Amino acid sequence: MRNVSLFLLLAMAAGSLPAQNTSRVYMSAKRPRALALIGDRYHSPVYIRDGLSPALARENIPVTFIENVEELNAENLKSFELLIILRDGMNWPDGYAKPPVKWMTDAQQQAVWDFVHQGGGFLALHNAQGIYPPGGLYYKLFGGDYGGHPKPYVYTVRIEDKNHPITAGVEDFSIFDEQHTVKYYLGREQLLLRSIAPDNLQSEGGWWREMGKGRFVYLAPGHTPEALGHPMMQRLIRNSLNWLLKNR
Repeated sequence: MRNVSLFLLLAMAAGSLPAQNTSRVYMSAKRPRALALIGDRYHSPVYIRDGLSPALARENIPVTFIENVEELNAENLKSFELLIILRDGMNWPDGYAKPPVKWMTDAQQQAVWDFVHQGGGFLALHNAQGIYPPGGLYYKLFGGDYGGHPKPYVYTVRIEDKNHPITAGVEDFSIFDEQHTVKYYLGREQLLLRSIAPDNLQSEGGWWREMGKGRFVYLAPGHTPEALGHPMMQRLIRNSLNWLLKNR
């Protein structure tokens, strides 16, 4: 047996045996599809696409990126198994000199709520918890709310639950980013991450929940390309995608 194993290793090293990719995500053309709503006044859709695409590609998840908020609706969500949002709840129809309006309608909130409860996965990133209509189904689903943020600086992301599949292979890391001090309404058992600033300002930085037949994950980093592209953040995103899709 030892000689056979040695032969196989040598043969593969020499290139006479093909390397096998055993990951399940590459075994079928019928992959779950993602709809990603991205980009707002303060967050360019370009860096968001560049930051999300590697994680989605590595998990072999086809994705449609949209910037028009009206495209987030119940009819369009029927074609997808995963929803990703990295943008805030504000639009500026009268220019940046005028007050913004909250764009998410009651019908859109209901669509997202139904999408998750009927079995969809929802990955909310960074400011996806920011400035949406108060008291509606969106925040009820979220389990948190907007709490503001200081200017970007280097802070630490600490792993609070090292036993959850979403944090598998992830270690504490430091990033230059915008630290969102979110309002968190769920229990400690659902908390994944905590952000800690040099002056010890702390906030919940990521969590999960299951609602109906579906799943939800929030990850707070993502204001800068450096944060979104950090290897640990990429691992968190990839793990989240798999957990949300129940490893389909």
